[in-house]
Amino acid sequence: MSAVARAPAPAGGDVDPVVAPPPGNPRFPHVDSLRAIAALSILVYHTAYSSGVTGAWYGRALGRLEIGVALFFAISGFLLYRPFFAAHHAGAPRIRTRDYLRRRVLRIVPAYWLALTVLAIYPGLLGVFTGDWWIYYGFGQIYQLDTFVNGIPQAWTLCVEVTFYLALPFYALAMRALCRGRSRRTVVTIELSLLALLALGSLVFRTLAIANGPTVAFAWLPGMFGWFAPGMALAVISVVLQERERPWAPMAAVARHPGLVWLAAGVAFAVLALTVSAPLPTGTIYTEGESFRTYVLSALVAILVLLPAVAEAERGGWPRRFLMLPWLAWLGLISYGIFLWHHTLMSWLIGHDVMERVPGSGFVVLTALTLVLTVTCAAGSYYVVERPILRFKDSRRRRVG
Repeated sequence: MSAVARAPAPAGGDVDPVVAPPPGNPRFPHVDSLRAIAALSILVYHTAYSSGVTGAWYGRALGRLEIGVALFFAISGFLLYRPFFAAHHAGAPRIRTRDYLRRRVLRIVPAYWLALTVLAIYPGLLGVFTGDWWIYYGFGQIYQLDTFVNGIPQAWTLCVEVTFYLALPFYALAMRALCRGRSRRTVVTIELSLLALLALGSLVFRTLAIANGPTVAFAWLPGMFGWFAPGMALAVISVVLQERERPWAPMAAVARHPGLVWLAAGVAFAVLALTVSAPLPTGTIYTEGESFRTYVLSALVAILVLLPAVAEAERGGWPRRFLMLPWLAWLGLISYGIFLWHHTLMSWLIGHDVMERVPGSGFVVLTALTLVLTVTCAAGSYYVVERPILRFKDSRRRRVG
C-alpha cells in the first residue's frame, strides 16, 4: 500500500462523539482544526465588515474571510461522501439512509434550535416568534428574499448544508445504479467526470441567477454545489489511493510539501482579495465577473487548504503542526456553536456601543469581545447539548460493538 494512500485508522471509542466518523471509517483529525479556522474566519469577516475596516488597505483580506463558508462546504463534501463511496468501492452494503440521517439530524438540529430559541428570546431575532416560525426552525429562510437573513442571519449557509445532507444519499444511490457492473477504473472516471460537470453546472446556474437578480436563487444548493464538489472529488481520490501499491505523484507531492500547498492557497486568496470589491457596511454590489472570481477562487482556496489535512495526515510540515495545536482542535469541537452564536452577539455588542466605550481599535475591540462571548456560549452549547446528544448518533448495536 502506498504511504500516501494510507488513511488514518478507524476511530476508537475514545474519540469525541462530535467528530467520530461512521463506524468502520477512518477519522481525519486535522480537519477538526480546519473547522475552527473556517468558523473563526467567518466571525472575523463579520466583525471587520460591521466595524467598517474592510474599506482600509488591510481590510481587503479581512473582507474576503467569508471564504470560511467554502471551506465548511468542502469539508462536508469530503467527510460525508467518503463513507458512501468507500462502501460502494469495496462492494460493501450501502450505508442505510436512516443511519445517515439520524447522525445529521442529531449533529445539526438540537444546537441550531437551541441557539435560535435563546437568541430570539434575547437579544431578539427577526421573524422567529411570528406566524412564520416554522420557516426558521425548518431551515427554509433561504427561499424568499424577505426571510433570507432573518432569524440567525448567517444560517442561510446552514440551510444550504441541510439541503446537501438531504440530497447526498440520493446522489449516492444514483451513482450506485449508474455504475453497477462497471470496472473500478470506469466507476472512478464516471464519479469524477460527473462531479466536474455538476460543478460547472452550478457555476452556470449561479451566474445566471445573479445576472437576473435580485434573487436568492444563487444561494440554493444548485448555485452552491461547486463548493461541495471538490471535497466530494477528494473523497473519491482518497478512497482509491488507499489501495494503490505505488504512490500517486500529485498526492505524494502534497504529502511531502504541505507548506507549498498552503502557500498556493495564500496566493489564490490574495488574488481574490485584490480583484474583488471589499464589502462595506453601506452595501456592496459585485459585478458578474467579481461573483465568478469569488466562486471559483473560493473553491480553489478551500480545496488547497483541505488537501494537507487529509493527505498522509501523520507526516510533518508546518501546516500539520499548526493543525495539531490543542487549543485549535478544541475550538474545532465547538466550531458549530461559534458559527451559530457569533453574529447576533456581535450585533448586540454594536448596539451597546462597545467600540466607542472601550479604548482601542473598534475592529479589535469588537472582534475580541465577540470572540469571548461566542466561545463561552459555544462551549456551553457543546458540553450541555451537543456532546450528550451525539452519543446517540450511532445505533445501540454499533455503539456497543
